Amino acid sequence: MLTRGKPEGPANDRFASALVCTRNRAGSLVRAVRSLLADGEPELEVIVVDQSDGHESEAALETLLQDARLRYFRSGARGKGAALNEGLRLARGEIVVCTDDDCLASPGWIGGMARALRAQPGCAVLFCNVFPVPYDRSTGYVPAYERTSDRLLRRVGDTGQGHGLGAGMALRRSAVLEIGGFDEALGPGAPFLSAEDWDIANRALLRGWHVYETAELSIIHDGFRSFAQGREHAYRDWVGIGAMCAKPLRAGRFETLALTLRTLGADAIWPPLLDLLRLRRPRGVGRVLAFLSGFARGLLTPVDPRSLNYRSPPGPRGR
Repeated sequence: MLTRGKPEGPANDRFASALVCTRNRAGSLVRAVRSLLADGEPELEVIVVDQSDGHESEAALETLLQDARLRYFRSGARGKGAALNEGLRLARGEIVVCTDDDCLASPGWIGGMARALRAQPGCAVLFCNVFPVPYDRSTGYVPAYERTSDRLLRRVGDTGQGHGLGAGMALRRSAVLEIGGFDEALGPGAPFLSAEDWDIANRALLRGWHVYETAELSIIHDGFRSFAQGREHAYRDWVGIGAMCAKPLRAGRFETLALTLRTLGADAIWPPLLDLLRLRRPRGVGRVLAFLSGFARGLLTPVDPRSLNYRSPPGPRGR
């Protein structure tokens, strides 16, 4: 069900749309939306796609909804991939700037992201830096992505050297919809609980588009996790990464095999193996098991050969 807004017509290339997908985070959502509305871009909208179980988020946004630039949609779907696709279809802008419901944008961030992607006509996806809020590093961590220089990615293997986060992402709407949108089997709330941002970048690259990373723009991530929460979060991520790596191989796109082997070997197997070689207790073994779980389930799941999206994802949805 959608409320407080209707789908619009063809996207406007001069218009900037910001998209926030949310579920059950009313407090941080209000802070995120308020920071986005502080942008000085003259042609701007902020879209919230809400998959919350209750109506707390809608109620929390009540006063902000007096701003005509804010469009709120309550969705009956589940999963971040599905929410992102709803937001893309509803957006008025050809450039859709995405962030998370626990992030804070500086004034001008939306416009800056839109201009940066427009300046790269061969790119379908753009990522910026994601900086953490100040926190006590002895008690946990905040997911972040930090670069010191810009980078143009031309092939799938390039993402193995690091990939941006959906918390700071801009999309060329027509290009992303043309390649099939986000895979609704990937991301929080979906059967495979992560990697929807890495996946859309890889699939764009496989279709001949480029991906750009800018070090000139950044957003703040206020998503602190304790180390115990981090272990659960890492397991979720690596299940999604395994599933993301499996589906192009199932569809016969074997040019992605090198990325799969590098991700499994260098990023998952090598760290605990290095600990063993140094006679230390191996850390990160769960990454290997999670990757293999997602990869095996992914190989058993039908894949659309054109879009490289899963057709009928297995298993229960999680968060």
